[in-house]
Amino acid sequence: MILTNARILTFDDKNRIIDRGSIEICEDGSIGGVFGGGRSSPSLEPEPLIDVGGRVLMPALINCHTHLYGTFARGMILPGQRPQNFPAILKNLWWRLDCALDEEDIYYSALVGLMDSARCGVATVIDHHSSPKACAGSLDQIERAFEKVGLRGATCYETSDRNGSQSALEGVRENIRFLERRRPDSLVTGAFGLHAAFTLSDRTLRACLDANQAFGAGFHVHVAEDKVDRGAVQRLDTLGLLNERTLAAHCIHINAADRRVLAERRVNVVHNPQSNCNNAVGTAEPIPGVLTGLGTDGFSPCIWDELKMSLGLQKLRARDPRAGCPDLFLNNRAIVKKIWGFDVGRIERGARADVMLVDYFPPTPIHSGNLFGHLLFGIAHAAVDSLIVNGHYVMRAKQLERVDEARIAQKAAARAKVFWERL
Repeated sequence: MILTNARILTFDDKNRIIDRGSIEICEDGSIGGVFGGGRSSPSLEPEPLIDVGGRVLMPALINCHTHLYGTFARGMILPGQRPQNFPAILKNLWWRLDCALDEEDIYYSALVGLMDSARCGVATVIDHHSSPKACAGSLDQIERAFEKVGLRGATCYETSDRNGSQSALEGVRENIRFLERRRPDSLVTGAFGLHAAFTLSDRTLRACLDANQAFGAGFHVHVAEDKVDRGAVQRLDTLGLLNERTLAAHCIHINAADRRVLAERRVNVVHNPQSNCNNAVGTAEPIPGVLTGLGTDGFSPCIWDELKMSLGLQKLRARDPRAGCPDLFLNNRAIVKKIWGFDVGRIERGARADVMLVDYFPPTPIHSGNLFGHLLFGIAHAAVDSLIVNGHYVMRAKQLERVDEARIAQKAAARAKVFWERL
């Protein structure tokens, strides 16, 4: 098919903006021709033409770190006093919540989280899962939810010793099982999940390293999110777990030596500013020489909000209105390409056709030099009209194509009510 009459934000090497542009989406889910001035290639004329009404057409968004099961924490009120620090938040909320999940809870929480992501224009989601009482097969439930909604992504199981050595072994086995059964036709791939160094023994970490030798998958791990995890970088590095395929979430409580290690090992770091603020754990700083992107850590599905929060925090931290790093937004595609090989996040021939249409009609001139201002103060607030992933509509005219959203929300709410009572 050909999408035509679009204002195309290519995010290619030249950061072109094409007015009244057209793109070809091929049957294999890739982008074919990209044309300007209302033109399309004569060879493509027989293809179905879809007039998008002058909307902004741009690459779909990427969330490099989240917890889809966190959907079932929305609106939940814990009895007793509110946790006063991060370890208490983990113990009283998240570690109780993940232990209460069963298979259907895993599926419906992931399903709602992915539907919310699609509505925010997010096509690629990198998930980090935990459900100690329903570990075996849990990643299949998440893959099932991805396939139902139609999004692209990766998932893994959060190996941890916090529930005992047997639970840790089950986590290792679930990562192995899912990595072994990866299908080349699936939009969902895997990583090897670790919780954080402070809940993992050296023995378990070595077991994970040994188990992953056959796969060469990237480790997805929380690193120095709170001061309780200080020293994580050096410990993980000593054990051989940091390399160019490692995805390290947070990296707040690190020192100069840690930063050098992350750069030398070419580790990929993901900042999650809204979650960090909510948990009062601190503000991540830029790390020179380290590819750093953005995630939501399950706080919300909206990457735009993370970008705005990140920029604001960096300006306050530096007390300098010039501070901030817009590259965090673009680095997500580089992280995904580096670890998983998806060529997403740009509109050019050969890239995957993961694109979104946005109801944004610029009230001021827009060009490559001021594009970021339009993104931050205009496009980020505009409604997503349509989302296409791998060449197929996931959402069209603001309606999700593959799921009955109201029925699923009703089913999820009923499950969540029982889940909260069980919790």
